[in-house]
Amino acid sequence: MKIIKKIIVTTLLSLSLAVTFIPIDVFAINTVDKWDGTVDTSWYDNHENDSEYHITTAKQLAGIAKLVNDKTVSESFKGKTIYLDNDLDLAGYEWTSIGNGSNFARYFAGTFNGQYHIINHLSHHTSENDFRNGLFGIVSSGGIIKNLQVINADIVSNDDSLIAGVLADWVNAGTVENCYTSGKIENNNGHKFLGGLIGQCTADTQIKGCASDTNVVSTFSGDDCDTVGGLIGQWETSKAASLITDCWFGGSVSCNNINSAVAGILGANFDFRGPSGVIIRNCMVSTKNITCAEPGNITWITAAATVLVKNCIWPDTPPADVTLDEETYPDNNGNYFAVVRLIVDWDAGTASADPNFDQSKCGKSVSNFTLANVLTELQENASEGIKWVCGINHPTFSWNELNILADYTKVNEAKSKIPNDLSIYTDESVKSLKDILASIEEEKNLMEQEIVDGYAMNIENAIKELKYKDADYTKVNEARAKVPSDLNIYTDESIKSLKDILASIEEGKNITEQATVDGYADAITKAISELKYRLADYTKVNEAKSKVPNDLSIYTDESVETLKNALNAVKYDKNITEQDIVDEYAMNINKALEKLKKKEITSIDKTQRKQIKTGDSTNFIGLAGLMILSIFGYIILKKKTLDRWFDDI
Repeated sequence: MKIIKKIIVTTLLSLSLAVTFIPIDVFAINTVDKWDGTVDTSWYDNHENDSEYHITTAKQLAGIAKLVNDKTVSESFKGKTIYLDNDLDLAGYEWTSIGNGSNFARYFAGTFNGQYHIINHLSHHTSENDFRNGLFGIVSSGGIIKNLQVINADIVSNDDSLIAGVLADWVNAGTVENCYTSGKIENNNGHKFLGGLIGQCTADTQIKGCASDTNVVSTFSGDDCDTVGGLIGQWETSKAASLITDCWFGGSVSCNNINSAVAGILGANFDFRGPSGVIIRNCMVSTKNITCAEPGNITWITAAATVLVKNCIWPDTPPADVTLDEETYPDNNGNYFAVVRLIVDWDAGTASADPNFDQSKCGKSVSNFTLANVLTELQENASEGIKWVCGINHPTFSWNELNILADYTKVNEAKSKIPNDLSIYTDESVKSLKDILASIEEEKNLMEQEIVDGYAMNIENAIKELKYKDADYTKVNEARAKVPSDLNIYTDESIKSLKDILASIEEGKNITEQATVDGYADAITKAISELKYRLADYTKVNEAKSKVPNDLSIYTDESVETLKNALNAVKYDKNITEQDIVDEYAMNINKALEKLKKKEITSIDKTQRKQIKTGDSTNFIGLAGLMILSIFGYIILKKKTLDRWFDDI
């Protein structure tokens, strides 16, 4: 590692001013107060000697800045505690730092307890506010900032200030614990000590249980250099108690200056008065997004004159597009160095890396920060009062709900109810469900639990709104098309069976009832196959048969034979489709009747007739006798009738 750095000699002063605040009885709970850009100090007026205060609005927070920054009678709040009882939204209004001034003319020395509330949309872009950029400008002389989250910051340090940080620009002999920052801080004007949490720390400051996801950007590329850290830019003139413990950085760092010192935790540690050094222990850099115009000036943890680093964790590879020049820089297996011991030449104003320093004693590199052993090791080595828990993509602190995964149990339960086969539902209802699934963000934090629960509810509702596709009636319609157009030729019984089936068909069945619909088609097809034709009409046949003479003996055998053949040809099993055949039967019988020929009288017949006239009289005499007897009987009968008639007279 090769770092060229101009050493900034800073005179450290310690001031102590005593003033008081007043508590406010009304607290806002689970609300967000949005700033209108105004200032309120009424809570403090006439309560200067109080030791505790509670603020609930953004303009009261701005009131703290006004009181601390007063150039006539500055209030440092030393020995006093301010409680933040509400989430605040600074709404992008230009912020004036609390402790806004050069060196230690005006600073915050009290205790600010955020109670884990959130300050959102901190913004600073102007160069008109006495060289300070962060929420706090200077925290000094035992000042404490704790239990506070500053998110979505937007800070551009475009003035001549030397120091810039999101939470605080400069912390001297103070304490910052259980604090978190996110957003962006950018330097584009001159060299600076630039940090995602704090710009610079000095003396026996202690940083405990803090974290940052801030994007730290330095576009400055002049002759001088920055000292840039994901968490803290620079630490000067440390003491034995100087400490960074149980902290992590997960944001990004980029620097355009080839002379800058860049690191994930602490940009660099320089001590002008001898080797004290900053103790850095049990810290983690979980991001690979650290770049510099000179990659060889990057460390994952820190570069320090006196190295007191242990139990830290860092990535095992640099960003994919970074390649270290092994001919120029010491071989570190293609990775950034985690910790570099600086050899400082104060007279020359230069610092370079000790090639003999063994960084392995400072901790270890890992490829996956979600592994259980990473969390286990952090917790085993944690300082008192620090509780590491499983977070989003890496471990975090139990209070840092912004980085703890929300409970997706309900979402997963809802997903488990999604039908395996969505092809049976309408495209529109399936699209609605898929759109909801696509909208789910899988890494929402605990602060967004309501949103996650909303995902589950939306999935449940979309499942309820799934609509089955209509059943396919194609086979039914095809079967219907096969129904004969003229059913009059079939028996009433078979027609009734078909009509009953057709009448039983329910339209509008859905796809889950496809078997029923297909059953309709099968039933229609079967009923069609079972249609029975009516019998043919044999009326003409019967009429023709009624004309057949009773005595066919008088007709020629040939003509009778023709008639009998026509009669015998009649089949009585013909149906209506064979009516022509039946009608032909009748026609053939009628033709045969027309062709019946009587037999001719032969010679034998004539001889018999002659014999009756002149020959044998036997038959004639018998007949004559019979006739005489009949006449005689009639006369006797008639006589008896007449006698009765006369007797009556």
